[in-house]
Amino acid sequence: MLVATKGGHAQNQLSPAFRSSLGDLEHYARLRSAFLSWSPPGGIADAKNLAAGHGVFQEAADEVGASVYQVTLAWELALAPVVPIPGASRPEAIRDSAGSADLVLTADQVARLSA
Repeated sequence: MLVATKGGHAQNQLSPAFRSSLGDLEHYARLRSAFLSWSPPGGIADAKNLAAGHGVFQEAADEVGASVYQVTLAWELALAPVVPIPGASRPEAIRDSAGSADLVLTADQVARLSA
């Protein structure tokens, strides 16, 4: 289900485990409108297990020297550069999120993460 927010932005769940919103993400990217992904790692409980449940994200993180969380956000940004970086409550999570904006994934990495 796509949730439209004020200002024509969309907010919906998108994570390595929950990909049914990929079509919505592509649609909003074509419109050059923001798609706000809530809970990119898949929820608080899943964030801790993101690497274990989705090994390809850990592999990409090891390749680029980043956290799995940063790779998850960088993957979403590679798919549609109008994905805002989500907020966080801990300073280390904020730094981790901000670092994903500068993380460049190769086309091969994006393809592996998207498969």
